[in-house]
Amino acid sequence: MTRLIWSNDRSDPPDLLAERPRSPDDADTLGLGWRAMRAGKKAPHFRLPDQHGHCVTLSELLQRGAVVLRFCRNENTATCIREFNSLSALHIEAERLGATLVVIAVEPFDPRPLGKDAASFPFPILPDKEGDVAQSYGLTYEVPAQNGPEANDAGNNLKQGRKIMSAPATYVIDQTGLVVIAFVDVECRSVMDHRQILMALGCLGGRNKS
Repeated sequence: MTRLIWSNDRSDPPDLLAERPRSPDDADTLGLGWRAMRAGKKAPHFRLPDQHGHCVTLSELLQRGAVVLRFCRNENTATCIREFNSLSALHIEAERLGATLVVIAVEPFDPRPLGKDAASFPFPILPDKEGDVAQSYGLTYEVPAQNGPEANDAGNNLKQGRKIMSAPATYVIDQTGLVVIAFVDVECRSVMDHRQILMALGCLGGRNKS
């Protein structure tokens, strides 16, 4: 039996979905590929509320089957809505294979200005407001806060505020809590092909039956 353990390498990922140009803030992600959670490690536990106010924990999700964990760099744009719509299709296929799709976003997800409601999506969307869960997976970095408050440093000089961001990433976690697939988008420009995710889930399903 082949062991299913795979991470995309630490170099620049392929542009599977290069819909937006690389921003200057993306320079803060340098080295992130070396810090991020890799396949073969135990997935850090999390406990967060979903868009309906229900508490979601990794341990409870794993009791049902494998988990597809998607960290989104949410910007409340039309591109984000398209991604969430495509995740709805992935959710249906993952559920058919006995797995659960969960989306975690450090930035608040509010699609109402674009004519959508977070409650309309069929998968859990978990706000990670402090970035603690993303940090436990090694995905966080800081960028200057736009129009944010300025603070005095030790030399009494004004210093621009910083805010925590999370790089997009996709993890497939088996029922033992082991990360078997890790795709970290260090450039914030690409996503893991959903067919690869479903193939991994299919392998896990076959492994559990054998």
